[in-house]
Amino acid sequence: MRQFLFLSLIIVSVVSCKNNGQSTGQTKTAMVQTDVQTVKEIIIDNNRTPVKPDFSVLEMSNENDVLTVIVRYGGGCEEHDFNAYFSGGWAKSLPPQAAITLEHLNPNNDRCRALVFDTLRFNMKPLQYSGGKEVVVKWSSNPEIQTNYRYGK
Repeated sequence: MRQFLFLSLIIVSVVSCKNNGQSTGQTKTAMVQTDVQTVKEIIIDNNRTPVKPDFSVLEMSNENDVLTVIVRYGGGCEEHDFNAYFSGGWAKSLPPQAAITLEHLNPNNDRCRALVFDTLRFNMKPLQYSGGKEVVVKWSSNPEIQTNYRYGK
């Protein structure tokens, strides 16, 4: 059954990613996996209004002050990027909690339908709580997706 679903997904994505013979430099398969090695900064913005995400966060983890987020979205024919935002305020709890929002940047309006899995990496140091050694980092759209960030060992 899994093989049938996977094969069906491949066929649908190849048919839907039509580019009129022009090279896009992107693989057009049902599942495109990229691993972005660049560590981006988390943007501090307490006036940001979150928008409904057009992607899914599958997992969040951290190591050596780097937040790693695995996302899934539709596309595959154009370049995509993401920004992470933090309001600068922590929820009062032990340990404190920091909610981040993610912004999906799709400047070329990629209309392809392949399932793309990306690994995003962000510097976590702006999330450190003064006087603490740990912060629970949550995705604002689904607080169940979280990671415990320990620092100052």
